[in-house]
Parts: sequence; C-alpha cells; structure tokens
Amino acid sequence: MPLPITCGADAFVALLNHNRSDFIFLNSGTDTFPIQEAITRFEAQGVSVPQLVTCPDELVAISAAHGHYLLSRQPQTVLVHVDAGTMQLGGGLHNAQRARAAMVLCAGTAPLTIEDEMAGHRDLWIHWIQDQTDQSMAVRGYCKWTYELRRNESIHHVMNRAFQVASSEPSGPTYLTLPREVLMEPMKNLRMPAVLQPVTLPDASPDVLRPIAEALAQAQYPLVITGSTGRHTDAVATLTSLAECIGAPVVTATASCLNISTAHPLWAGISPNEHLKEADVVLILDCDVPYIPANVIPRADARIFWLDSDPLKATMPLFTFPADLRLQVDTSKTLSGLLSALEDTLTTEDRDRHNRRAETLAVKHTDQRSALRQTAQDQASQSLITPPWLIHCVDQALGQDVIVMDETVTNARFAHSMLTRTQPGTWFTSGGASLGWALGACIGAKLAAPERTVVALVGDGTFMFGCPTAALWTAAEHKTPFLTVILNNQMHFATKRSWLMHYPEGTAKQTNRFPGVDLSPSPDFARLAQSCHAYGEQVDDPKALPEALNRGLEAVAAGQAAVLDVRIQRP
Repeated sequence: MPLPITCGADAFVALLNHNRSDFIFLNSGTDTFPIQEAITRFEAQGVSVPQLVTCPDELVAISAAHGHYLLSRQPQTVLVHVDAGTMQLGGGLHNAQRARAAMVLCAGTAPLTIEDEMAGHRDLWIHWIQDQTDQSMAVRGYCKWTYELRRNESIHHVMNRAFQVASSEPSGPTYLTLPREVLMEPMKNLRMPAVLQPVTLPDASPDVLRPIAEALAQAQYPLVITGSTGRHTDAVATLTSLAECIGAPVVTATASCLNISTAHPLWAGISPNEHLKEADVVLILDCDVPYIPANVIPRADARIFWLDSDPLKATMPLFTFPADLRLQVDTSKTLSGLLSALEDTLTTEDRDRHNRRAETLAVKHTDQRSALRQTAQDQASQSLITPPWLIHCVDQALGQDVIVMDETVTNARFAHSMLTRTQPGTWFTSGGASLGWALGACIGAKLAAPERTVVALVGDGTFMFGCPTAALWTAAEHKTPFLTVILNNQMHFATKRSWLMHYPEGTAKQTNRFPGVDLSPSPDFARLAQSCHAYGEQVDDPKALPEALNRGLEAVAAGQAAVLDVRIQRP
C-alpha cells in the first residue's frame, strides 16, 4: 500500500521502505519524535513500515545494525539524538567502519528556528547547548558519506544516495542529519525514483589472473592469508577449492568472518608466522593486517599478490605492507577465475608436489586439534575452569548452524583454534578494536535470522562494555533471545599482557602490582541478567559446565535471553 505523505517524516519513512530498511534501531530524543509519530500513524492505518527497535544505549543500536548486516548484507537504519547520541555511537562506529558494515546512521540536529517561525522550532533550553558548529565532523572520518537533509524537495535523492554509498564496496556507514523543521514540514507528494543500485567491484580479467595462477602453480610453499572473504558466503567453497588445488595453508589473520571451515585440514589458524617464513608465494585476500612486521616478515624473494575490496586502505594513514600486485576486486567473483586459471596451469608434477604438502599439513592439523582436545579434557577434573575446557564444552554444545559472535579478546587463541565452525556465515567478530560489540550484534543477527540460535562469547570486561542492561532489555522487549557465555577472568588481561610484553622486568612485574587491571570482585552477572528478564547462572565447577550450557540454550529456545557467568582461571 502506498504511504500517504503529509510531511517530511512521512517521506523519510517511505524512503526507508523503498530502500529495504526493515528496522530502525532507535535511541530516541527530542528530535526523533516526528519519525516516531509518522510510524505510529502508518501502523494505525495498517501500512507496513520499518520496525522500531528500541535500544536504551547507542552502542547497542549501532552494533545491532552491524550484526544484522553480517547476515542480511542489507543496510539498516540507526536513529539517535543530535550531537550527544552521535558521540555515543563512538566505538561501535569504529567497528562498523573497519568491518565495512553498511548502515545508514541518522541523527537529529538542534532546531534551526528560534521563535515560532516553523513547526519544530526551539522550545527547550537544550536546543542551544546541543547546537554544534559541525555536528558531522565527529564522524566524518569514520563514514563514507555525510550530509544534512536541507530540503524535502530533494529527500528522495538524499535517501537513495545514503543507501547506495553505504552498500557499495567497500561498504560502510553513512551519516545523515535531520533538522526537526524539515521533518515536520508539510508535504503533499513524494517522488519515488528507482533505488540507486550499489556500485559493484569488477572481476579481474584472465590476462591479469594468469601470472598469479602461474606463480601459485609453480610455488614450492604457497600461503593464503585471508580476513573477510567469507563475508560473501559462496566464496568460502571457492577459496577452499583453491587451497586444495595448490596444497596451501590458509591463515585467517584478523578475520571478521568464517573464511574456511576450521575443521578443514588446510586451515592453519590465525597466526601466519610459522608459514610466512617459508612461503615463496603469498596470496592475501581481503585482509587488513596480514602479519605483524615486528614479529615476522615475508621472505625477501617471496612474491605477494593482494586481492581485496579495499587494497589501498586509504583510511589507515600508515599502511605499508609490500605486494608485487594489488587488485581492487570482488574476491567472490575473482577467486572462481583464478581457480579456473590454476586448473589450466598446473602440471602433473605441480599437482604431485602440492598433494604431498597438503598431506603433511593435514597430519599436522589433525595432531594439533587432537592435542588441544586432549588438553581440554585433561583439565575437566581441575578445581578451576580453564579457557580450553570452557571452549571445548561450548564446541560440544553448539550445532553447526548456530551463529557465534566472538569477542573473546585474549582468549581468542582458544576460541579460534578449538571452536569447530564448518558452515559459512556462522562465526563473526567485530572487525574492529572497540569492545562491547557482541551483545548488540546478537540482537541484529537474531532479527535477520529469527529461526537461528545466536551465541555471544565475551570476556567480563567486554560484557560490561556492551551495556548489558540495555542489550538484555532490548532482547526481551523485541523477542531476540540469545545466549551469552562470559569468560570471566576478573581482569583486563589485554592490558596486563601488553604491559608485560614491553616491561618484562618492570616495577609492576617485580611487585606483582598492576593498577587499573584488576576487575575483582566481579559483579554478579547472573543476577544482573535476571533483573533484565534473562536467564542467569554463575558457573564455577568444571564438571557443571556442560549441563549449564544446555540450560542456557534451552532458555534461549524457549524465548528467553540467557547469560552464563563462567568464572575461569585467572592468567
């Protein structure tokens, strides 16, 4: 049913529908009510409009939009209030930028008129102190496009452009400010032009791919390093076939999604150090930080080919990783062409050499995973829960179609190496460095895939950063239950680890005093969860962990968010 347009806010909502934004993740203020009124009126008339998802904190809102995009690949809308709400997006905006998560961020502004010249004029004292010289400045470095809606005559152009820029690869957030007077301005008609399709990245031509294929075919020790190629889920199978074709270990460095099954014998973990020292040909795919130069660098004679949606990394001022060739391409398309070129290039001798290497890597992969599993099982009878045992239990409890939002930070080495994920689109990280993302991301993922089970793996610091009262309230209110497993070591171990790395014999080490790191005594996260209408349980006994995980999953299946506060051994 066409939406009856009476004002700018009506047009805004209609254009969200037009651009397939199914949700508005809202943290409201005195500038957002025209949009809320428009939605309320349309709903009363039986008109389908985007669903308002109330988020009592802006980080939850932007993280939910991020999580939704990871599953849907369709940008949603975040609506916050003026400069204050914009600033509160903070760390979540950093994550969205680095993960290239498309979304349209919207915020009101201080009203433009002071007396009663127009509907929506200033009528509260805060309208003066919220007035900034350049509200968009705070986010301009993190967004692909910023704009202020100035006239409703062009609102259809503005909205279509916001979604087109956000969706175009490399995708990311856009930001639009909405003066109250423009939203409340009367309108009679709205032009509804065709949606502006996102710009797609090209495929590489066969002539360009042929030298890469020849180098990989002739390599004595090829290596693949990837970060986010699996964001296009159909690319996972192609990448896997390519690795099998050349017997190459696949390292998922700084990965933001599942790029290859962790059970595959050619998956080589998250650190390239061991393989990079030997590799004579390196294929880097959609990766922001393939290695740490202070720890390891490629061989001087290594040939490096970089295929990426964003190979220049222009938003990273210092980015000087070497490569013989960089191509800005859609790897989900280009990998198929590269695989075909490889199959045409490989000789029998090449195939035999690569098969022997693959067999060696398979034995190593099996031995390493068996050793990790045995270590975890050996720790089941200890008095304290260890991270390996916890991840082992989580691995046993989760089906392969469960969506995991991983924010385990210093325990990531256990989560990445022991958590079996075989299906594309079932494991994600924030893609950035700001903690507190996973709880909100689970809400968005559940809205995008309501039939799926969604699980957050977080540290205790991360759980607190994630605004748990706001996130759990939103989950209850909007029926998006998910399970949170807290790896609670009662400290900021990331800080302590870096501290000891750079001051191995410093005063803190000698006195065993690390101020600003200790988070004990830990809050009672189970009771906090219960106060927010979620199931909550604290787990201290290693033997009790499997059944506790089952209870948490059962609560989620019954429609209730759940939090397991697992007290683990302190490092």
